[in-house]
Amino acid sequence: MATTLEKLQKFMSRSKLVYEVHEEHDVIAVGFSFDEDDTTYRDPQGERHLQLIVRLAERGEMVAVFAPRAWDLTDCPDRRAVCEAATIVQCQMKLIRFDLDADSGAFTPNVELSLEKAPLCAQQLHRAIAAVLLAVRRYDPIFRHAMKTGVVDMSLAHEDEPPTPPGDVTRILELGNDAGGLDALEQLLGDGDTPPIEA
Repeated sequence: MATTLEKLQKFMSRSKLVYEVHEEHDVIAVGFSFDEDDTTYRDPQGERHLQLIVRLAERGEMVAVFAPRAWDLTDCPDRRAVCEAATIVQCQMKLIRFDLDADSGAFTPNVELSLEKAPLCAQQLHRAIAAVLLAVRRYDPIFRHAMKTGVVDMSLAHEDEPPTPPGDVTRILELGNDAGGLDALEQLLGDGDTPPIEA
């Protein structure tokens, strides 16, 4: 097994993140709250809160980090515009992808780490969490505009350096930066174009 729920918990505890473990589903839930000026994002209940799930799959050989139902497209008049925006975002942010459940309308940002037999390191987990947080925080205005108008306007992206975000968000973003950002994570994952990072 490449990694375990216990190892994920250790990484979370070392990062001082508050989380809940659901062993029966092989998942860890962690919540992040945003300040009003930090992002336009609101959860389906209108709160400045984002729940992330870290899930083990394939007997620990795959780790997925995602924000379930980050956006609800149930009543969206033009899902095509949202999907077009997602495609552009995926080109701008490495690792991030978006899933749309056509039946429920759930639109979910996520990162999947395929470990196979390799061990997971804390840097990989931190960067994956940071990537989902950044995608939601930065691109929420674009998705909401596309949902309401059917128009994709990439100029609406939230500024990259907002006022100081809440402690837990700041902490995970700093951990992500310490991991070297998305380019470094790609090296950790071994994207053929770059040499691996020395341990």
